[in-house]
Amino acid sequence: MWGSGMGFEMGWLMWVVMILGTVGFWTLVVVVVRALIQGRPAGTPPRSLSRSDPMGQLDERLARGEIDAEEYQRTKNLLTGAR
Repeated sequence: MWGSGMGFEMGWLMWVVMILGTVGFWTLVVVVVRALIQGRPAGTPPRSLSRSDPMGQLDERLARGEIDAEEYQRTKNLLTGAR
């Protein structure tokens, strides 16, 4: 009945492909929904830009290793006006 007259019979490989495709689709849906839920609310600035004081940002950059101690001191002197 299923394959009669059409010349198409669904083998076990096609079932495996369909099952994997379905699992893959739903996995993708779950990952996208989870990313949207865990994302930051709209209008919230990124964490690195949320600090308004320049010295705090400079301290964070030094702590993350983005700048060395010499660059830190030079920038600190510029910000504070010290020579």
